[in-house]
Amino acid sequence: MHIALCTDGVFPLAMGGMQRHSRLLAEELARTPGVRLTVIHPHTAPIFDARLGITEVTVEPIDTARFYLRELWRYSERVAKVLDRISPDVVLSQGYTVWSGIERFSHKLIVNPHGLEMFQGITLRDQLIGAPFRFTLRHILRRAAICISLGGRLTPILQQQVKGVHTRVITVPNAVHVPEVMPAYPVDGGPLRLLFVGRFAFNKGLDLLIQVARRLEGEGKGDVVHFLLAGDGPLMAEIKANGVPANVELLGKIDDEGLFKAYHHCHALVLPTRFEGMPTVVLEAMAQARPAIVSDVGATAELIDGSTGRLLPKGDVDALYQAVIDLASLSVSARAKLGRAAWEKARAQYTWSAVAARTLALAKELR
Repeated sequence: MHIALCTDGVFPLAMGGMQRHSRLLAEELARTPGVRLTVIHPHTAPIFDARLGITEVTVEPIDTARFYLRELWRYSERVAKVLDRISPDVVLSQGYTVWSGIERFSHKLIVNPHGLEMFQGITLRDQLIGAPFRFTLRHILRRAAICISLGGRLTPILQQQVKGVHTRVITVPNAVHVPEVMPAYPVDGGPLRLLFVGRFAFNKGLDLLIQVARRLEGEGKGDVVHFLLAGDGPLMAEIKANGVPANVELLGKIDDEGLFKAYHHCHALVLPTRFEGMPTVVLEAMAQARPAIVSDVGATAELIDGSTGRLLPKGDVDALYQAVIDLASLSVSARAKLGRAAWEKARAQYTWSAVAARTLALAKELR
């Protein structure tokens, strides 16, 4: 079976959850007997190990200096020309990459729209900016054979977009590489080390995290919890200008090796995000046997519950504070038990081999 995977970028030459997903899914599919894989992407340099046998087709990249939605359309025109030429059995489209001429591919098209940020805007400005992207994505989804949902709260959003047409909404989660042997949980003393990983932006809830850090400091509990914040973004300057609390450490941008070390050093992940898909950082923490404190948004409830961490109402600073205090009050063995449950869940449900198998099963239905 010949599968074409269409994407606007592949990690590490392009950063982001969808771009990392494109790489790891492609590598897993390429290892599957009976699959011939072509990846259409905008990079001139070869991305994949030649031993995988992946055919790479390069198209002209999106010009980010120009009107983005129009550039997405133009990019999809270039992708469509390649699809017409190679005529795959099944087309896997990431985001908006199959749009122009979509009717020609509808019968064999699987679209993964990922996190649906354009449907989760908080402010009026967010909603206005997202409007043309919502309209466009709805147009694409209603012409696909299958739409992939990451699960949770994202599924009803997608079902509403395709109501009344033939498109099926099927849940296929994100995935992570999970070690066969469970990583050790830290047993050293000292404060609870909570790791945040992400863009320093309003939607990630960093303002709530800083409020909790200051509250703990003001209550004389600054030595109970130590916050490790990895990443960068527009809020970094504001955080520094307002004074970084003593119980907060800014790690800045870190590479994959540094991130791996950070997961092993921390006791738990914290992500008070206001909207999300299925966060890679939560999956990564689970794979390293670390529980997580995370907002109940997107598909996070698929990953985290009382057995694997703490699930919170979004934007609720008091609930975040209480979850932090609760986790800090647990014994090392109780925290390690949460971490074990997280690792076992990731191992059972969220490996790349499992996700690739589910994707391939859908592809076979369309062949």
